[in-house]
Amino acid sequence: MLSDRFGDIMADLKTNIAGIELRNPVLPAAGPNVKDATAMLSAWEAGAGGIVSKTVSIKPADDKRPTIRKTICSGLTNYETWSETPLEAFLSELHKVKDAGCPLITSIGYQPSEVRELGALIEKEISPEGFEFSVHYVGHSTEPIVEVARALRGTIDKPIFMKVSPNFLNIPELIRAVLPFVDGFAAINSFGPVLDFDPENPIPRLGSDYGQGWISGPPILPIALRIVYQISSVTDKPIIGVGGIEKGSDAVKMLMAGASAVGICSGAIKFGHHIYGKVASETGDWLDKHGYRAPSDIVGSYARELSKRKGFAVTPANTVDTDKCVGCGACLSKCLQDAISMQNDKASVEAKLCIGCGYCTDFCPKGALTLEMR
Repeated sequence: MLSDRFGDIMADLKTNIAGIELRNPVLPAAGPNVKDATAMLSAWEAGAGGIVSKTVSIKPADDKRPTIRKTICSGLTNYETWSETPLEAFLSELHKVKDAGCPLITSIGYQPSEVRELGALIEKEISPEGFEFSVHYVGHSTEPIVEVARALRGTIDKPIFMKVSPNFLNIPELIRAVLPFVDGFAAINSFGPVLDFDPENPIPRLGSDYGQGWISGPPILPIALRIVYQISSVTDKPIIGVGGIEKGSDAVKMLMAGASAVGICSGAIKFGHHIYGKVASETGDWLDKHGYRAPSDIVGSYARELSKRKGFAVTPANTVDTDKCVGCGACLSKCLQDAISMQNDKASVEAKLCIGCGYCTDFCPKGALTLEMR
């Protein structure tokens, strides 16, 4: 159930994306975490602000097992495609979610003829609050993706969100091309294909052709942040930021990058449905602590700060604030240039050796290192 945290927050977490009212900005992202009504309603009861369904297509998927394994940096690799439930049965699952009063965005795919048929049928039978269409298997050029967007727009009246693949190279070009047909974006899908295996037992870990899959979770968060920022630099239409979110600070970063809401899939697979309410609660805590009244107050703040940045005319060097430095030595091994030494139990930087890379500053527990002009 919803955390008690929702009863006493100062920040109002209610979020509106393309006219869809959410009780907070945290959604499940399309995947096995929302494969049926039981899973979707569990996400809702655990604190999600609304529901995004697993992607459904005309024909059920046939995913060869195994389909999900852990990989580096707390990530997952997966060979999950779309719903394995036949369309009629999946419609019954969507009915249960809609009847429960959850704001529902239905994810569909993939080709123009398929989304045209699915959009018309689902809008008539279910009337979800919105649609998401995935371009994961449509290709890496703009026109086929535009055709999918155009086909769905010509079929339905509800808001449309395009799920952006991280494999697309020119994100701004793609976004501009589909803008006439969509009301928002979800970014990003999992990244791949990738390959991972155990060197002690080098056999395929997934049931795909050669063990390939798509990577998700924390390893792709920096990719997602970059793409969300790129999309927000092209349009002010709402973005659902997806990829690697496991805690409130991750969601805050995604909002700052330009997202209006966030989606979680891998985190729910790893930790369970309670992660939605947990991340929403932690986001509210962060907003309260920093004096913000709503998630919208920080949307796009990274771009605003970026516009104020002043660069260095020449290569800078680190300086040490000796009042802050506690002489812990954490920075010493982080400088490959041997520019840092200890002098009288304080860190000291030899400016002529420092190349201004900034790496050592990430390891100072007291913030005593600062890049400055030489």
